Amino acid sequence: MLVLVDDHDNELGTDTRENCHAGRGRRHRAYTVLLFHGGKLLLQQRSSKKLLWPGAWDVSYTSHVYPGETYQQAAARKGIQELGARVPVLADVHSFVYFAPQGENAENEFCRVLVGDFDGMVTPNPDEMAAVRWATLEEVEADLKSDPERFTPWFKLSFEGFLKHPSSKAYASRGRVR
Repeated sequence: MLVLVDDHDNELGTDTRENCHAGRGRRHRAYTVLLFHGGKLLLQQRSSKKLLWPGAWDVSYTSHVYPGETYQQAAARKGIQELGARVPVLADVHSFVYFAPQGENAENEFCRVLVGDFDGMVTPNPDEMAAVRWATLEEVEADLKSDPERFTPWFKLSFEGFLKHPSSKAYASRGRVR
């Protein structure tokens, strides 16, 4: 079950994951996580098993908040499930609403962008991810500019929102040799 919300993240009830993504979808609560290590961002390529945007490049990980969970609790749960990683408390740096159709399904979400540094140790779940890679912010910006269709729609929105946050340059500069 997923948490239905309005454009301001006020709870409206719950519905199944399937109903939330079928047709035009139903607005539900979600989050994206951008994890950094040594000044580089962890990106994932979505598994070919995914219903929406299989094979696309994405944030470090993303998911939904379940009823009774906070964003932080949901991010901790999914960090273990997708990456085999225990993530620290993450900074909430941005939020947005979006609708992105694909075939007979869609994403229709209120989404928070959570960011943090971690130890860089990952064991990707192959049911969730086909590949991972580390990139500087400059590399990601260049990739988005040259081939934006390789990325999920929420990646673009998350990344743009993150770049507007005052802490974005601090994450990118950590761990770099000067």
